[in-house]
Amino acid sequence: MRILPFVLLSITFPLRAQQWQLVTPVKTRSELPSVQLVSPTTGFTIDRVLGFVLKTTDAGDSWQRMPYNLTDKPQTLWMWDDQRGIIGANSGRFYRTSDGWATASSVYQPTYGNIACLAFVNDTLGWSGSQTGKLFRTIDGGATWTQQTSGTTNAITALHFVDDQLGFAAATGSILLRTEDGGATWDPLTPPGTISIRGLHFFNALTGIGVGIGGDIIRTTDGGDTWNYVTSPTAQSLLGLHVHGSTVLAMGAWGTVLRSIDQGVNWFVASLDPLDLYGAWLDDSGIGLLVGKGRVYRTVDDAITWQPVQIGTWHTRLNKVSFGDDQHGASAGWLTSGGLENGVMRTEDGGRHWTDVAAGNAQWLGVHLRPDGVGWIGGGSGANRSTTDFFASTVNHAGPSVAIRSVWAFDASTAIVAGGYVNAGCYRTTNAGSTWDHTATGNVFDLYFVNDLVGYCGGEGGSLQKTTDSGVTWQPLTSPTTADIQSIFFLNDTLGFIAGYGSGHRTTDGGQTWTYMGGIPQYSCSIFFSDPDTGYAVSVSGQVVRTVDGGDNWYNLVPEPFDAVIGDATLVDGALIAVGRYGDVYRAPLQCPATPTVPAVLDLGSQFCTGVQPMMQWYLDGQALPGDTAACITPTLPGTYTVVVTDILGCVSAPSAPLIYLPTAIQGPITEGPRVAPNPTHDAVTLEFAEGGSHGLMVLDAQGRMVRQLKAAGDRIVIDLHDLLAGTYLIRGTDRPWSVRIVRD
Repeated sequence: MRILPFVLLSITFPLRAQQWQLVTPVKTRSELPSVQLVSPTTGFTIDRVLGFVLKTTDAGDSWQRMPYNLTDKPQTLWMWDDQRGIIGANSGRFYRTSDGWATASSVYQPTYGNIACLAFVNDTLGWSGSQTGKLFRTIDGGATWTQQTSGTTNAITALHFVDDQLGFAAATGSILLRTEDGGATWDPLTPPGTISIRGLHFFNALTGIGVGIGGDIIRTTDGGDTWNYVTSPTAQSLLGLHVHGSTVLAMGAWGTVLRSIDQGVNWFVASLDPLDLYGAWLDDSGIGLLVGKGRVYRTVDDAITWQPVQIGTWHTRLNKVSFGDDQHGASAGWLTSGGLENGVMRTEDGGRHWTDVAAGNAQWLGVHLRPDGVGWIGGGSGANRSTTDFFASTVNHAGPSVAIRSVWAFDASTAIVAGGYVNAGCYRTTNAGSTWDHTATGNVFDLYFVNDLVGYCGGEGGSLQKTTDSGVTWQPLTSPTTADIQSIFFLNDTLGFIAGYGSGHRTTDGGQTWTYMGGIPQYSCSIFFSDPDTGYAVSVSGQVVRTVDGGDNWYNLVPEPFDAVIGDATLVDGALIAVGRYGDVYRAPLQCPATPTVPAVLDLGSQFCTGVQPMMQWYLDGQALPGDTAACITPTLPGTYTVVVTDILGCVSAPSAPLIYLPTAIQGPITEGPRVAPNPTHDAVTLEFAEGGSHGLMVLDAQGRMVRQLKAAGDRIVIDLHDLLAGTYLIRGTDRPWSVRIVRD
């Protein structure tokens, strides 16, 4: 762990109760089978592998893990609004909420089997199907269920009701069913061949579609009496179906997404990352979310294009974290058992977002980064790698035969690794790991160097040692404790602190003597100070205590997060960063950043949206719009719109990127915008104007950010787009009120 200084603002805000923010909610092992938006920015999804409910208030950019462990794995989700919802889970379990999954109750019917699908026609009347071929009906929103006779023991895979009487179901083994009496009786229908349907929808009493394994698409126009195959553009299995108005989405294996705008007659195909996709949801605004294995994608153009907003990080047990500067950090994880992976993750934005590092399959335990980008990681059986670019890339080295729990890098060639239990102690290399000298013994859990010469190591049974020659030699110190030392931190070569599986202690003479500090959690994984008075201790449960008098007194600062086991923590630019099991990284800002954040905004054409915050204020041409304090605004007047948000600490953001609204009703003498070809395009697009002269224009991305500002001379301009990401862009006139949308494929 490395502590970083942060700048105190000249304007201070009152410190309010702070919470941990989970910044890695989606893992490589996550499977998200259902998602639902209840507004353009607020939505819910479920993780059927890890058993969590996740909530977003910023259209998928970030997700909060709701404080309820779903012991029986969730399979399908239905939300009536932002407060009321139900989940069908394994073992005949239904979970219900009336407060947006802040709390939940459950209904347990062990004979029902694993619940696979839900269908409701209102907030009380609905049906569910199970993997044992059973169908159930509820008239009280899922509080109680009555079994219906399905006529099959095959797994029910899809369910849809047109109204309170007419419904359809699909099951494995080429089974299609129809009810015309609310499920009292179910009659078999004749499939068009050997099929296995995974998604089913009826647009009305006569017209319906189904999608399934092998890319099959079937369609009926006579209420299911007869079915016909529709030409499918894919052979990949289709695992889910979502219909919103005239837009139909089918998603499935290997990142396959199909889109139809004519009730499933014709389809357009797209391929995203090669991971299975299971569910989608489109909002009236054009915003939509698409979920699957370790992925969340977002659209802002009614599913024409998709962009990733959550890429799954390692499902691992993060043991140590280190930052080289206020932006670049890394964390090391381990435990290849019980579905957990070995993995290293890195961040380039102060811990707000993390990506996986391809560092080999070792049980990574220790990590250290320097401000110049040099760093080292170590793990089980002496595994170790170094970096010179903040872990964007790494180089493998041979290592000593020891479980490396802590490392310290001095430069690209010189480092110390330490650990135990077999061959325990500290090892030093000066030739980039070609050889290692065993310089200290003892089972070491943590290393900390004040400078390139003076350092400390501590570990099992309270053992403490000090070096004054860069780790060439070590001298034992008299320890104040017999409990394991998990964390060491020194502000200078005299003032230091230790904590671990016992009490905390402080030294003012370089470790020769120690003073007991009360008020620190007994099981502390990390202790660090920003100055001689202000310090923090973080427990394995995630509880944070703070001192402002050098450790004499401590008080609770941040409560423990839900279901956390923390391995390490640090302080970066006024924000706490903690890492732990499941690959969880938490962030808790304690101060307003020196540079105000810029809120993200989405341009939906008829609406502009930002993420939900305690306070939001929209502006038109720099003037506050009274009453426009919601996440979304519908512009009515021409001009430039921005939003400023205020977070839970009272930190006020900078204005967002400008969004320009030019309604066609005020176009005046302008008769039409330019002709655009080709559209969609790949590398370039040509605009042809009705008249010559000078034409100012700008290119905006889907978030309303300007990516080009150009001037056309004459009646034609070619715009090069080869360096832009695939997606939807808006080209707007800056001197005349016109706009055109283009798609880069």
